Amino acid sequence: MGEDRSTKWSRGLVGADRDAEILAERARGGASLVIAGPRGSGRSYLLRTIAAELERHGQLAVELRTSCALSAVDFGAFDASGCPELRSFRDEPTTATVEGVVVVDDVDSLDVQSTRALARGIAARRVTAVIGLRTARPRSIDRPDDSAVVRRTVLDLWLDGLARRIDLSELSDDDALAMIELFPGAELLDSATRAGIVWRADGSRTLLRQLIIESTSAARAGRDPLTALRVIARDSRLAITLARHVADFPRVDLECLAGIRRLPHLEFAVATRLFDAESVAALIAGGLLHADASVDRRLTVNDLVAQEAHRQLGDAHVESLIDTAGARMLAEADEWWSSTIAVTLSERWHRLGIEASGELTYSPALRTRVALNAAREANDRGDSAHAAAHAARGLRAQDDPALRLEAKLATPAPLLSADDRGEIGSADALRRLARSRAARSIEGSADGPLDKGDDADSRIEAALADANRATANMDWARAADIATSAADEPDASPAAHLRALVAAGSAETFRGRWVEAQKFFRRVERLLDARQRPAGVTVRDRLIALMSMLAAHQIAGADGSTVRARLDREVSTTAREGGAADLTIAGAATAIAFAGAGCPAESKREFASALSREPSAVSRLDATMIELGVADELATAGRTDEARAILSRLRTENEPLLVRSRLYVETTVLTAEGRTDEARRAARATAELSRGRNAAALRIRDLFRLVALGEADENEVDELVQLAATTDLPLAVSAVRRAAARTSDEEGLPVDELRLHALWTPTKSSAPRETTSAVPSTIRSTSSDAIDELTVREREIALLADEGLTNREIAARLFLSIRTVESHVYQARMKVGAPTRRELGRVVALASRGA
Repeated sequence: MGEDRSTKWSRGLVGADRDAEILAERARGGASLVIAGPRGSGRSYLLRTIAAELERHGQLAVELRTSCALSAVDFGAFDASGCPELRSFRDEPTTATVEGVVVVDDVDSLDVQSTRALARGIAARRVTAVIGLRTARPRSIDRPDDSAVVRRTVLDLWLDGLARRIDLSELSDDDALAMIELFPGAELLDSATRAGIVWRADGSRTLLRQLIIESTSAARAGRDPLTALRVIARDSRLAITLARHVADFPRVDLECLAGIRRLPHLEFAVATRLFDAESVAALIAGGLLHADASVDRRLTVNDLVAQEAHRQLGDAHVESLIDTAGARMLAEADEWWSSTIAVTLSERWHRLGIEASGELTYSPALRTRVALNAAREANDRGDSAHAAAHAARGLRAQDDPALRLEAKLATPAPLLSADDRGEIGSADALRRLARSRAARSIEGSADGPLDKGDDADSRIEAALADANRATANMDWARAADIATSAADEPDASPAAHLRALVAAGSAETFRGRWVEAQKFFRRVERLLDARQRPAGVTVRDRLIALMSMLAAHQIAGADGSTVRARLDREVSTTAREGGAADLTIAGAATAIAFAGAGCPAESKREFASALSREPSAVSRLDATMIELGVADELATAGRTDEARAILSRLRTENEPLLVRSRLYVETTVLTAEGRTDEARRAARATAELSRGRNAAALRIRDLFRLVALGEADENEVDELVQLAATTDLPLAVSAVRRAAARTSDEEGLPVDELRLHALWTPTKSSAPRETTSAVPSTIRSTSSDAIDELTVREREIALLADEGLTNREIAARLFLSIRTVESHVYQARMKVGAPTRRELGRVVALASRGA
């Protein structure tokens, strides 16, 4: 039997010093313990769990509930305990003995006489106790008085060696992620939500617990948990926990938190002008403020804690802080400037109007500068309405070419042709192209060709749009050539250079030149690994790069685990730095990673959560390809209804890549349904679309399926062998080896045998809850506990698979449907951690023989 959730939570997944079972065993052995920790450290929960463990062994003398009402009454706690042995300390202090262990939570509320009697008993070894002692968080203004009699007495027990002190550390990110897994409903939370919860918990186990409960409740109701956390009911448990968490923060910390919440991405140097510099530094060190890796060290704040800081300070005080910041910047504009403050100022002027806002007291040049910052920021996030309003107000003050550009970009008239838009590029890519076209329009050259007279970044954006069109048409030689030329632009900004490198690497992968692709990806990694983030490279740029690299590894048949590890770190950063669009891309990338590890349910969850935030952040081409990948993995797992539901809502229209990919997934679904003849026809149609194109990575897959389904002719077999000889894709050799191993009399092809890419080794945070994803047995051995989790039916099917029976043959023998067999195989693989049904059969058979 496995541990229940309470035991796992108390164990905390952080070592023996938080293991209730081990601590209870020490107490049963006669060792008194002082469990010390601040609010939110899980001290009280651990003490209750120790008490439960002692009671389970019949060793709990009493769980002493302290009370402020009794703290001034001599022996009040002892008298109220209901324990005769403790009461005897009043009358027979030198001979009284307590059998078992006394557990005391929050010793500060214990009366002096009870404390002294307990200490004398511990010193005389007539009492064993486990005592909870509250300590202060860093920079807390509410620090317990260690000179008070009760605290001094307990601390002396530790200093004199009569009790062992256990200090509970704050919750680490890894431990918090592990603890999330222990809650019912955790499977509803996507990776971005988990990372967001971990940051908002601020190292507090108590706060983490309430955040998980609130988030899973929102997820069950179909709401985005991170959005739900922006508005907290004032009488909720989360609100009360949060108020207690923030209650003893210094006022300068509260002002800093609330102010930067209103001024997101404020530059570090500006923050130290406006707020207490020591407070800013301490909050960064403590994790409540996050400074990005840019030169400006732009700050984001733990919005949950900052929201409570704002509530405690009051609206009027926070508004005063923001007004003071704006006035100071405008007064010292020749010395320093902050676009974040300028945007906030412009929004205030927009809200109050030209007379009430005091805008007219400033020079036209300053007003235009403020409006330009606000219009540019609104255009960059796709808010054309506000961009137009800010631009109009600024142009009323003074004509400015840059502001006219933003005004033109915000107009409803299309700046891009339907061909340019094509619904292929992401919203960001389209905005960059539109900005380039608007700039040339302002300069009077709107009719000029895209590649003439533009700066390097504009040329790269135009080239990448052209490469996207080539990609949609499965012309990866052209896409690679275009992207490679773009990557060689000498004067490109780091962000544009990064996009070109990623595009070149992806195109070379599809083209079948993996070694060349890796050269581009290594250059990408060098950019991502720079100690100081290159100017202009945002969290979104980094995520898009990782998403493309993950897809490329899957297409090439290479293990993407190292890229996945990068993604895990980036998702954690995105939870601190990014907005809805960034979280959308993080979710899309994580969906690819889960698909690569053979975890379709998790992949589906991640992508559904991502698209619920800001779907326009992912291009239609990328979104459709990711959903097709999810559907393919679902079908491989026997979940054909879900796969078909995805296919039914996707629009593939006339783009050759999407049409071919849809047919490819249709082949998997039909095979999973046991409709082999129809699967062969779909595989033939798929192969016809990749014939004659420079898309080796796809062509190899299509030819392998023809062979696997017994549909390939001699020329196609030869073509597969030739492709394996002329490309360096990892999947090429595997395809030929597996195709050659098949015999002509094989029937009832198991659907998971159609998968050609190798399943990745999942990282710790990517493994499905309560199981480990499909991990090859050469990487880790299957535990006996995992085998024991198999149902009788799952074990029976696994053993038949080991005998060489196909899923169809197993279904016939056991009088089950093929779909049911596929489902049992999938569930068993997930429990055991087997990458294929063959491996599942092998490990179960070995375990059975060993038993």
